[in-house]
Amino acid sequence: MKNIYNKVKHIAVCVFLVVAVSSCDNDIKDIGGAEQNYNTVYGMLKANSDLSTFTKAIELAGLEVTLNTSDNFTYFVPSNATFDAYLVANGYVNNLGYPDITLVPVENLKQLVLSHVIKGVKKRVAKLSGVEADYLETGDYATMANAVNPDLYLLSINVTNGVLKVNGSDKAAVGLDYYGTNGFINVLSNVIELTPPAPVITRLSQVLASPGDVITIKGQNFVKVKSVKFGSTAATFTTVSKTEIKVTVPADFNSYALIVVESNFGVSAPSSIGLKYLLYEDSLKGWGYGWGGDIVWESTEKVSRGTHSIKKAAEAWSGLFMHSDLPLNTSDYQFVKMSIFPTESTKIMVTINSDTADSAKGTTVTLVAGQWNNISIPISDLHPELISGGKFDSVFIQEFSGKTITPASVLYLDDIGFL
Repeated sequence: MKNIYNKVKHIAVCVFLVVAVSSCDNDIKDIGGAEQNYNTVYGMLKANSDLSTFTKAIELAGLEVTLNTSDNFTYFVPSNATFDAYLVANGYVNNLGYPDITLVPVENLKQLVLSHVIKGVKKRVAKLSGVEADYLETGDYATMANAVNPDLYLLSINVTNGVLKVNGSDKAAVGLDYYGTNGFINVLSNVIELTPPAPVITRLSQVLASPGDVITIKGQNFVKVKSVKFGSTAATFTTVSKTEIKVTVPADFNSYALIVVESNFGVSAPSSIGLKYLLYEDSLKGWGYGWGGDIVWESTEKVSRGTHSIKKAAEAWSGLFMHSDLPLNTSDYQFVKMSIFPTESTKIMVTINSDTADSAKGTTVTLVAGQWNNISIPISDLHPELISGGKFDSVFIQEFSGKTITPASVLYLDDIGFL
């Protein structure tokens, strides 16, 4: 009887030890009812009931054979609630209004799944004190989707104090979620989309241009660019990188155009180049006169663009008056623009529709010597409210420093117009 008692006691102790060891293996908090174990990462994924929508996506995309291997993987997986919200937001709902992943086109689904998987590494988030491991660090990572389509964005990862952010969004839980023998699963509160958005133009290398000039367009999302247009005219271009395009100004370019970049993923907002009306390009579109020193209307000594500029001796209070052949309306323009190269630092006063030095109707600009000063004056600074009917047809420019100017001082003026 004693022997039987001892055997029962021994069995009970063993059972207790087994349960204790099992509980040590399962210290990581369970999400969605899946039991933690040392299965493959794909097996862990299938066992997790809160990740079943992503698992269904793998099946529908025909990627089970691709992912159910002994290779190392790091998964970033949206929870069912997150995935369902994505499906609803994108219109993948059934007749009853419920999210339905079977409505997503297979090719779209394939790219979506692969965008959440990094193959060849198994990186964890939560750092263990004193333990060397392959930790997930902040940076950009190539996913399995990038291997299929290199034009897609890279996966943007940020890990700060054990908190994981993917493509700018916080994940649902801090640190490590699930681990298997060949990888890790990090549960996200966002669905990853690596498809580039529409192109964005941020800057042009030239604010003015001539037909045949090659200019640089700086921006973002220049991926699979289909066209670059100056107004309705398609231009010859070369995509240098995702942030730079070289484009040749079309032959029929006059003086102004709105540039747009179109890719497979959308169209950029327009960016303007040139001037809507050039009063002076290589010659004056009208007539004019100067005073207080010589003036050459078509000088070749120094030009900002093209072949000619205006050369004006810059004596104190000297100036020039330019009359346009075309009547203009202040409401059609936002800026008066011009390029001026002074051999000596000075100040000028600019007005429109006035042939006198009435500074109450104008504004002053300080010029830096020895370089082209690209000047942009808001029309609002030139007091359009004082112009009858808002109509004007002239520009008045006067030396306005109030100091003695060197006799040899010269102003070169080019590309005078309105935008």
